Amino acid sequence: MLNVLRISVRRTMSYKPRANKAFTLIELLVAIGILAIVLSFASVIFRVSIDAHRTAIANAEIMQKLRAIASQLDSDFKGARRDYGGYLSFGYENSKVNDVIVRVKSDGIVFFANGDFRSTKQYDDKTVAGNVACVFYALLDPNSYNGVPEPKDKILIRRQTVLTSDDSLPDSNPRGEYFKTSLSQLILTPLFADPNEWTRRPIMNLNNLTEDDLAMYMAEGVDNFKIQYAPWAENAVQWLPVADEKPESINPKAFKFTFMLYDSKGVLKEGRTFTHIVCLD
Repeated sequence: MLNVLRISVRRTMSYKPRANKAFTLIELLVAIGILAIVLSFASVIFRVSIDAHRTAIANAEIMQKLRAIASQLDSDFKGARRDYGGYLSFGYENSKVNDVIVRVKSDGIVFFANGDFRSTKQYDDKTVAGNVACVFYALLDPNSYNGVPEPKDKILIRRQTVLTSDDSLPDSNPRGEYFKTSLSQLILTPLFADPNEWTRRPIMNLNNLTEDDLAMYMAEGVDNFKIQYAPWAENAVQWLPVADEKPESINPKAFKFTFMLYDSKGVLKEGRTFTHIVCLD
């Protein structure tokens, strides 16, 4: 019995504890440095991915606006009446681009067109319909904004005034949704004798848009709206006006619209410039 106890004690006394392994201070600093580098690269990649995603969304929004504007221009000019002429207005206004005020083009155009036109609301429980309308494109009057607007906040308007001979409708004006007149009356009356009646740009309260305002609301984020025309000629096409001159009369075979589009979030600070050409039959 005693021998067994001695052996057991001897084995216990001869046991050597195992040494514990750990990182040294240098190894810990190197690991932290590598982790910081990995995290910095990950943050850069994440930021680039987010920026690319935001840019893609902005471009998609701009292209959607372009398709809407180009499609509407094509539809309106497809029925443009050359026999009733039209009127171009040329001008400039200010825009705030990157906190810098710049001078940009602000042209307008008005013409008569055939088509299936209807008012957006009812008048005396009637929806005004007609196959001829006076169509007007221009940027919204700058007095609608509080100060000089940024391009992303500027609005392109499209106003259509349906010509109707329905005397039962309330009186109207050339800037409304309908105008009580007919083509036969227009033949007897000089067209655009007072161009301001047809080309006057509306002023909107952007904080409280009405139904009439929304009917003219074409697209937001449109700036530097420039209009040129190509007269009928056998030689090469020349786009006029080349400067700021205002032609007295035109007989165009095509119109060229040049404008800049901006996204609503202001991601693309410089916007994108587009040109759309409409050929007349």
